[in-house]
Amino acid sequence: MIPEGWRESTLADSADIVCGFPFKSSDFRDSGSHRLLRGDNVGQGVAKWDGVKWMDPSTREAMYSLRPHDVVLAMDRPWVGAGLKCAVVQESDTPSLLVQRVARLRAKGEVDQRFLGYAVNNATFAEYVVSVQTGTSIPHISSRQIGEHRLLMPPLDRQRAVAAVLGALDDKIAANTKLASTAEDLARTLASAVPVTVPLGEIVEHIKTTVNPDGLADDRVAHFSLPAFDAGIEPEVVGPQEIKSNKFLVGEPSVLVSKLNPRFPRVWNIPTISPLTSLASTEFVTLRPRFSSTTLLWALTSQPAFGSALEAMVAGTSGSHQRVKPAEMLSTLVPDPRVMSDVLVGQIDALGLRAISSRDESRTLAATRDALLPQLMSGKLRVKDAERAVSEVA
Repeated sequence: MIPEGWRESTLADSADIVCGFPFKSSDFRDSGSHRLLRGDNVGQGVAKWDGVKWMDPSTREAMYSLRPHDVVLAMDRPWVGAGLKCAVVQESDTPSLLVQRVARLRAKGEVDQRFLGYAVNNATFAEYVVSVQTGTSIPHISSRQIGEHRLLMPPLDRQRAVAAVLGALDDKIAANTKLASTAEDLARTLASAVPVTVPLGEIVEHIKTTVNPDGLADDRVAHFSLPAFDAGIEPEVVGPQEIKSNKFLVGEPSVLVSKLNPRFPRVWNIPTISPLTSLASTEFVTLRPRFSSTTLLWALTSQPAFGSALEAMVAGTSGSHQRVKPAEMLSTLVPDPRVMSDVLVGQIDALGLRAISSRDESRTLAATRDALLPQLMSGKLRVKDAERAVSEVA
């Protein structure tokens, strides 16, 4: 039953759907005035700018400029293990340009733009995309299929009220994300003041214990995978039968350093161990600090200079799966934590843990948002009740 005052609509009726421009790859640059938003840059809810390309657009190409609150959807492989590749453009994502095989949705008529983002970034739309995508090697969705998705549209005043309630949570999540990033940047800066003098292998224990998930009696395990890192630096909680190969056992606080494609640094600080059995992808090198906290070890191994050294080790290797050998990683020089002052160590530890705390709070906020979203979008939950729930966590 449709709530009073609501109406059935399609995305085509509610939004202008535009596909990106086929920019020439020969015009791509490593710097410029505008970032290029390609399918690889569309994450779950937010844009990702690892490996971004740039260009300086002409007047004609500037028509594809993105604005804050635009909704973007990857049309090739729209669904991956981490979820739907659909994001809402933030102020910090601009200036940027929409590239082919990515769709942009911009509200029209009696539709609020921020509400449109919530109407698309939800489980119902994700299920629709999975059901209609075509192709086997590269699943894709067309602009026509996007436009045919049906949804319930409340009156404009309720749209704005729903967007305000959910937006309060997303604004807090964005603030936490910025705080975490700032804290991590400062921790790395403090650690960089200490000269690199010792091989990494001298200050860590390299953990190589592997486990066959099929042999575990656990119902659920914490899986530290590369997609989980990219999706929000949070392990996936899955049944062990869903994991198809041996993994490293993470039995104590550790730091995971990716050996795959070091041009995209992935360093995972695990200061505490989950009650669940914790398993790490074999694409990580699992390190246990000998003379410091995991947070300080994270700060040392997430230094740009350390990442550049790893990248140099695979220079000239072709392909998209360049790997650093663990022995070479362990021979790379880093600052020696044994010569660092207690004050400096305390500052770095506090900053790193503050970043983790901010991300943990954001996960709680996101869980609240995701629980409220379907209830609000269906009209089953009053906005006032949602506001009360938000006030308890935000």
